[in-house]
Amino acid sequence: MRFDEGNKGDPFGGDFPGRPDRESWDELAAGVQRQVIELAQRRYEPAVRHEMLRLLQQRRQQPEPEPEPEPEHEPEHEQREQRSGSPRHDHITQFDYLPVEVGFDTLLVRGELLITAQDYDGRPGPADERRQDRYAKGYLDALHMDAGELNCPELHGRVVRLTHPHMGPHELSDVAKNLRTRGFAASLSNITPTAPVGKAIGGPLPTPPASSYHNDPGSGKPAKVAIIDTGIAAEIRADGWLDDVPRNGNIDRLDTFPLPAGDGYLDFDAGHGTFVAGIVQHIAPDAKIRVYRAVDSDGIASEVTVACEMIRAVKEGAEILNLSLGCQTQDNLPPIAIRAALDVIRELEQTEGREVIIVAAAGNYADTTPCWPGAFRRVVSVAGLAPDMLPSTWSTRGFWVTCSTIGQGLRSTYVEGRESYLVDADPHDFPLDAWAVWSGTSFAAPQITGALARLHEKYEYPLREALVRLLAAGRPIPQFGQALKILPGI
Repeated sequence: MRFDEGNKGDPFGGDFPGRPDRESWDELAAGVQRQVIELAQRRYEPAVRHEMLRLLQQRRQQPEPEPEPEPEHEPEHEQREQRSGSPRHDHITQFDYLPVEVGFDTLLVRGELLITAQDYDGRPGPADERRQDRYAKGYLDALHMDAGELNCPELHGRVVRLTHPHMGPHELSDVAKNLRTRGFAASLSNITPTAPVGKAIGGPLPTPPASSYHNDPGSGKPAKVAIIDTGIAAEIRADGWLDDVPRNGNIDRLDTFPLPAGDGYLDFDAGHGTFVAGIVQHIAPDAKIRVYRAVDSDGIASEVTVACEMIRAVKEGAEILNLSLGCQTQDNLPPIAIRAALDVIRELEQTEGREVIIVAAAGNYADTTPCWPGAFRRVVSVAGLAPDMLPSTWSTRGFWVTCSTIGQGLRSTYVEGRESYLVDADPHDFPLDAWAVWSGTSFAAPQITGALARLHEKYEYPLREALVRLLAAGRPIPQFGQALKILPGI
């Protein structure tokens, strides 16, 4: 294995070669070109976006439950899952959206706002010492908004969830803006999807397996990588890929929607976490990978769920977090729950003498608007490039982007199943041990994650030093940060 900081833009030159010339890729290349054209155009197609969002909402409608007798004992597998602290995630997040004509629509958790605990009622501190006129609780009580608990102990005393079952998205938006004009840190409860809704159109494309590249193990310890995503496929692959990744509690269910039992087709973002994990393993074969299911198989997650899984992963020892997800927000303000999670992680680093690197996709919004969590200063944000290492029109970009790598036509591990006609007019069948080609900054980010893990093990660099050295090996591109060639694209 080679790593050359002086070889600007291609520090791993030769480690990850492109496709052999003898292979015919014309049809696949045409499919990839369709993917990236759709990514670039989706911001100008409100009818397509809004139809898809309405369809996603319909697929999530909960059927009326039938009364069932209470079981005398919980099933054994549920007892094991609870004892191990594995997430259940049985709750389906319902969402609304604020439509726009050009750009991407703001997605929000239905009937919900978030506010910092300090601004809500001055917590912590004795109630009789608080000046109620300084806090938002009285105003929110007058609006009949209820303060609910977060299913994340580490966020208690930091973030308050406020709900109103009959308040629509525009009214919630106005309340959040009103609170901010009063000086309170409040916002919509954002949806942080694994992609803007457009990435589902066209979907991944079947492809032959990637070659297994020789890995010269280093003398350092393998990095512990946590992927916060849709989970991982339950199957243990016959080809050996991802067989060491733990499955319990974080399975990508693949066919959950429409409720209650799916429709026999892959959900709209099924296999996303499996694909991301395969990219990390491709670059860092010995990394200790764990996938946390924060996003459902249609690609929807609340920022609170993502924040909780970020904290959980770090508490369980993760050294690098990969977040191939993100959102743009109302007024471009950072998501409150994820900001609180970053504060918790920083405190864990200080208390335990650790360092944690967080890598996130810059987004597929084709503009310069900040995409969170990538836009946080302490997060390594990764934009997407074309295979010739030139800027991609579909990738989010901006002064806040840390680095970029090829995000078009990446090949990785996928899942078994058949695409729905709702996703692709020409649906594909994926066999056992499937491989696929997909495009987006979701698949640029794990290349940086894998590269950091590779440098950490091979050269025993502390993670912060590995990041500094990796970025130093990049070639600067305006608004795309340091451009790095790692895996080839199509």
